[in-house]
Amino acid sequence: MHNPSPRSLFRIGLLVALVVSAAAPAVAQSDQPAWAADLYDRTEGMVEVYNGNVSKIDLGVAGDQLANERVNFRISDGDEEAVFSFRMDGNNRITQLSPGPRDDATLVMETDRETVEGIIEARNPAAAFRDAVLDDEITISGVGAVNGVKWSAINVVSDAARVFDLI
Repeated sequence: MHNPSPRSLFRIGLLVALVVSAAAPAVAQSDQPAWAADLYDRTEGMVEVYNGNVSKIDLGVAGDQLANERVNFRISDGDEEAVFSFRMDGNNRITQLSPGPRDDATLVMETDRETVEGIIEARNPAAAFRDAVLDDEITISGVGAVNGVKWSAINVVSDAARVFDLI
């Protein structure tokens, strides 16, 4: 029997890794509802407008805390849920938008499809995003112990400010 050389084993391992990594995004995307692909395409088209306006908008209490976060964005429509992911850069611009979740997310944002549609169609998506967060149409929670506590505190402060009509 012929023993494979280390070089042959390396090539086989590399081939397996390539096949698995190529298949993984397809699996994540196939879990999405039928409407998710169109919504993703429209969201992708809105990102440039959002990024062009976000530096002119005060994102409120949470604004400074969004910088450099990695986000899983859960969008519900009835019993169905789509997940997109993105990264916020240091200036709260959206980068690395992808269909499906990120394994390294530091935040989860949750909303409904109607809210996302409104943000996409808004003249100023950054202002529409801020308003949706302030109106509790988009909720934000941290992933992990530190981010979980931080975002719980931010949400308590935001809720108290809303109760006392400060924001």
